[in-house]
Amino acid sequence: MLLNSRRRRGQRGQALLLVLVFMAAFLILTWAGLTLAAASFLDLSSVQADTRTTVALDAGLAYGMEALDLKTGNGCNTPKTPAPLLVNYPSGAITVNITITKGTPCKGNGANFSYHVSSPSTSHTLDALVTQTGGVMVITWEHFQ
Repeated sequence: MLLNSRRRRGQRGQALLLVLVFMAAFLILTWAGLTLAAASFLDLSSVQADTRTTVALDAGLAYGMEALDLKTGNGCNTPKTPAPLLVNYPSGAITVNITITKGTPCKGNGANFSYHVSSPSTSHTLDALVTQTGGVMVITWEHFQ
């Protein structure tokens, strides 16, 4: 018994120190992980807001295409600025403004229309060119900025 106590005298506290070092390292890693998780949750809300805006602008383009007077086959009667579209979300409504520029020709096959879709709640815009092929309106190109 005396031999064991002499041998362990120089090791007293070393195990405790080793456990404390590992616990400190674990706590630092846990803190870093939670900090990164919190940052990604905060960033998630901005991604969701950006997605809502993108969908609202795209809905504005569809709404603007519906504003064309194709029932009588005459897109020349299209208003330059249809009434604003209000897109409702649980977090609030987004107002979308549409501007339509008529091309030449403005009716019949090959008629084209330029759309500019914007919203006062964001700096993003959507520009598109829509062409009539037969009796159907086709989005020729679309640019989201």
